[in-house]
Amino acid sequence: MKRVLRSIMLCASVLAGNTIAAPFTIEIVADNDFAVFTGTESNIHHLLYQNDVTWTEQINELSSLTFNVAPGDNKFYILAMGGGTEAENISGLINGVNMTDPSVSVRMSSDIASFLTGYDSTAYFTGSNTVYAAVEDGTYDAILTDVQSAFSSPGFAWMSPTLNTTQGVIQASGFGAGYSFGSLEARLFEFDIADVNVEVPEPPLMAVLAALSLVFLRRIRCKKA
Repeated sequence: MKRVLRSIMLCASVLAGNTIAAPFTIEIVADNDFAVFTGTESNIHHLLYQNDVTWTEQINELSSLTFNVAPGDNKFYILAMGGGTEAENISGLINGVNMTDPSVSVRMSSDIASFLTGYDSTAYFTGSNTVYAAVEDGTYDAILTDVQSAFSSPGFAWMSPTLNTTQGVIQASGFGAGYSFGSLEARLFEFDIADVNVEVPEPPLMAVLAALSLVFLRRIRCKKA
């Protein structure tokens, strides 16, 4: 029995080591702010990255960073937030793959701005437009539980995103294309992690179960022999 337990521990250790996926990079520019989450089809689980700079500094801020997906997550959720300009948009690459590439199947959510705590708390009027200063500056911090509440709310819905190749921030960022949305809105953009060739590690439980199966299969084979 002790030999079996040692074998289980060894196999679990080896398999758990194999669940560590290769890190990947992110290059995203939002007019005006964004955050990246991961999760599954049924829920958003983790905040992966929170932007805290204006759009002109966003690529540089990300340039030295790499990321890993939590075990079991298979969806990216990019929260794009508009601070009140006429042309709100999001564009960029994850793991070197453009989010507007035909190989990436993207859905855009309904507007969830009303769920985000303090989203409009820094509002001011320019004389012709309302602006949310923290969002416009890229310094608004989205709270995971707020996004989860929006995701599970009765009015939450998915729709096809609006592709754009002409807006100034998209052009200046150099990605060629992005997605646009309405002024002062906050929209989630969802796509499969596999669509951008990011490795998804198995949950630790799956590794242990696999180890158990492997050990018992070996014991059965030994008995037959």
